[in-house]
Amino acid sequence: MEKQQITTKKIEEWIAEGYDILQDGELIKVEGDIPEFLKQFSEDTADTAPKIYLLKELLTWPEEELKKI
Repeated sequence: MEKQQITTKKIEEWIAEGYDILQDGELIKVEGDIPEFLKQFSEDTADTAPKIYLLKELLTWPEEELKKI
């Protein structure tokens, strides 16, 4: 995915397209349980863990914070 400005509207579009997570700049559609999907990263340290954002959670962020992602 090319670098683009993340906005609430864009996140709503991604959710409507079936995406659940933004991981290291890539949109992911999770098949099954999201907490189960996230468990695979529980052993990672801060240095090795991917940056993961739940799209539904990002909808609650102010636009200014979204620009920092």
